[in-house]
Amino acid sequence: MKNKKYLLFIIISLIAFLLRFWQLNNFPVGLNWDEVSHGYNAYSLIKTGQDQWSKQWPIFNFRAYGDYPTTLNMYLSIPFISIFGLNEWTTRIVSALCGFGLVIVSYFLGKELFKNKKISYLLMLLVAVSPWTLFPSRGVFQSTVAQFFLSLGILFLIKSTKKINFILPSVFFTALSTYAYHNTKIVVPILLFIYLVIFFKEIKNNFKKNKKIIVASFIVLSFLLIPQIVNTFNKDAQARSRWVFAINPSTINQIENNRNNYQGNKLIAKLKYNKITVFTEIVAKNYLGFVNPKVLFFESTQNFQFNIPKTGVLYPICLPFFYIGLIVLIIQSIKLNKISIFLFFWFLIGLIPAVVTIGDFPIIRATTILPLPQIFIIYGFLKFLSIFRDKKIKTIFIIVYVLILLIQSIFYIKNYFVDYSKKYSNTWQYGYKETVLYIKENYDKYDQIIFTKKYGEAHEFVLFYWPWDPMSYQNSPYLNWDFHADWYWVNSFDKFKFINDWEIKKETENITKKTLLITSPSNYNKNNTKLLKTVNFMDGSPVFDILSIYDKK
Repeated sequence: MKNKKYLLFIIISLIAFLLRFWQLNNFPVGLNWDEVSHGYNAYSLIKTGQDQWSKQWPIFNFRAYGDYPTTLNMYLSIPFISIFGLNEWTTRIVSALCGFGLVIVSYFLGKELFKNKKISYLLMLLVAVSPWTLFPSRGVFQSTVAQFFLSLGILFLIKSTKKINFILPSVFFTALSTYAYHNTKIVVPILLFIYLVIFFKEIKNNFKKNKKIIVASFIVLSFLLIPQIVNTFNKDAQARSRWVFAINPSTINQIENNRNNYQGNKLIAKLKYNKITVFTEIVAKNYLGFVNPKVLFFESTQNFQFNIPKTGVLYPICLPFFYIGLIVLIIQSIKLNKISIFLFFWFLIGLIPAVVTIGDFPIIRATTILPLPQIFIIYGFLKFLSIFRDKKIKTIFIIVYVLILLIQSIFYIKNYFVDYSKKYSNTWQYGYKETVLYIKENYDKYDQIIFTKKYGEAHEFVLFYWPWDPMSYQNSPYLNWDFHADWYWVNSFDKFKFINDWEIKKETENITKKTLLITSPSNYNKNNTKLLKTVNFMDGSPVFDILSIYDKK
């Protein structure tokens, strides 16, 4: 009987685990440039104590390509890469583990919020199969790592309202999440302040009896969070935000153009077109996007590296319950239910990093609210279920709902592993692995290797898939890079030369060395080259032509 008690938990955990770990090395079908950067920099630290840019053990951010990602995911990858080597599995495993961990955390969040094991299992199942949680669990997404630690910290925050001893792990995990993703650096300090305001009375009453635990929590929080807050003002930490923040050079130019083209009074033009009005408009539009059924349940993002095209981040069967649940939470907050108030503020605050930026529907930047959408769905589901008084009808409704949910999940999973992988392999920069392995096999036959930059940072894929000895790379006399357009561009190392695609034909007109050329399809001079191999995307369309250039010595 005791084993049966945990059977559903085990089954759902197994589903969640398989969905995140099955064929993790092959799906997504290729590592993108962010993934290989995380993996190779971890590998470089293992081998040399320095990242690929010769920086010793960076604390807050590492350079990557100039976007300065956070470091926690990289450091958590080190044990796996040390033991099992540098490959797709060891690069992605931290994100998969954290994505799986979020499913487990959601069960215990459900127990705290709903005081019902069966409902907690339903929440757990929703989080296990939801596209919003599943998709980013299978690639290297800093947001997935951050959200596991943030949600774990929030679980302990909620538990600490009844038992103050949980306050120490809560502040530790929430503060730790700020080392995993830029967004949590914004969310965590505000969210902790709101928690303090909402539950000030409870904390005050517990202070006299639990001084040590509260003081220890404050010390841990200060030790982890204060340096991170200071680092937020560092120009490296702000590198990414300078590109995507709502008010950036591009929007400022647009404001100026709108003012100059305005036909009426110049004062009205300034009042209508300024940083405040534009910022307010962007924020309002983005907030509305996160309650827009078309976006959430049917279309999602147009960035196909974040979700399957024309597919919502929540399943359509959940649509009515999401909105019912949101209304229920708002009503409970108005009635001064403190947990509901905290959840509502978590929703508003968690979306800040997403709503103050520009671009397509920012589902990855909004992972700081997970698993709140699923929690809203459960609130709505319970409210709808309360309409029925007959237990049999309730049971039938629950069974039908779960069956439809599973059917929609199966269609999504089939789409992900079959259709999406074949049609959108270019999204995951497929073809680099095959190309690099071919180069490695034929490396000694050529004096130089010219590689197009068309599809991204080709040098990073060479370093990763070889894998190239980090010390040899850092000390290569032919290593050449430059910084422009807020990006670090590697132009050459060893016998490799990386050039823009449009420069290929001119650069290879008068080659005097025995050269291997990797270029985009048909982008080469026909008179002095020999096609050796064409690498195709999974849909059969070509991605790279590999050629030898005749030695004219």
